[in-house]
Amino acid sequence: MAITRSHSLSLGIVGLPNVGKSTIFNSLTKMAVPAQNFPFCTIDKNVGVVEIPDERLARLANHFKAAKIVPSAMTFVDIAGLVKGASKGEGLGNQFLSHIREVDVIMYVLRAFESSTITHVYDRINPLEDFDIVQSELILKDIESVEKRLPNVEKMSKLGNVDAKKEQAILAKVLSSLNSGIPVVEIPLSSEEKEILYDLHLLTSKKRLIILNCREGLENKEILSWKEELQKLTGDTVLLVDVKLIGEIEDMQEEERVEYLSLLDTKPVLMEDIIKAAFGVLNLLTFYTGSTKECNAWSIEAGATVKEAAGVIHTDLEQGFITADVVNVDQLIDAGGWAEAKNKGLIKNNGKEYLVKDGDYVVILSNK
Repeated sequence: MAITRSHSLSLGIVGLPNVGKSTIFNSLTKMAVPAQNFPFCTIDKNVGVVEIPDERLARLANHFKAAKIVPSAMTFVDIAGLVKGASKGEGLGNQFLSHIREVDVIMYVLRAFESSTITHVYDRINPLEDFDIVQSELILKDIESVEKRLPNVEKMSKLGNVDAKKEQAILAKVLSSLNSGIPVVEIPLSSEEKEILYDLHLLTSKKRLIILNCREGLENKEILSWKEELQKLTGDTVLLVDVKLIGEIEDMQEEERVEYLSLLDTKPVLMEDIIKAAFGVLNLLTFYTGSTKECNAWSIEAGATVKEAAGVIHTDLEQGFITADVVNVDQLIDAGGWAEAKNKGLIKNNGKEYLVKDGDYVVILSNK
């Protein structure tokens, strides 16, 4: 199922208290949420929107001298730190779990650094155990959601409702796996089963991105071992990130930032790298539309057709889709414009089955 909310992709940030969640959120969104050194300081739902860095969109807007630029964006949701028992009301995290039900991907922030000044809620450093605690709480919350849904479905099923019978079987399958400690994302499900489960917005059905918060330059064997173990355990992308350093870099002026990064032997993982990784987890690509009036970057799942891409722009365009002219955005600009690109044979006319490629500039012909 293609992601059609192009300008509102979302990522939820979870983790124990004092692991760097709010610091990374501050850096991502430049919003002043609390990040003091004590558990449960983030007591309000914190949401921030980050524009996706996009040099191609900037080039396109400059080419058209566009009056308006609309980039793809990602919404980040930061919730209070989770602890054991959060799903049953321990700590403050439980009351905020509902805030990440509808995100597209969940980012686990795990602490992998020692500190005498920043306390760890369990007085030890072990990101593998931390991951297990956080995921277990999400699993318990999902069990609660499925058990809440089941009685109504069973009632409808007994009345002979075919869809309810189908859903009942899927819920039973999912509940069994959850009770065995298996998150939904790791349960083999068909596209139809995923579609049926979609409205439940189960927390462990989300794709995952894992951040190991460690100190730059202290990439010891233990941290690398944790990274390998997490990758082996989950099959997910695991990034080694110095969250504190990122915060300091994001606070710098652009000139100062460029100079500082040029002095480092290796480039650290930056905000744009985290956003890029989230895009990768969601298997997204970017295509473009543009004119002197407005230039847009749109994000859609790889494998989407140009007709589905038309639906991302507007449902009417998909419903009335006839054909699409497509050219790579850089080739369009390098050629000098539409007429020049057409003369060079760079613009191709495509039907509804054409699969959109990253960097496509698209003009849709529709009868609506």
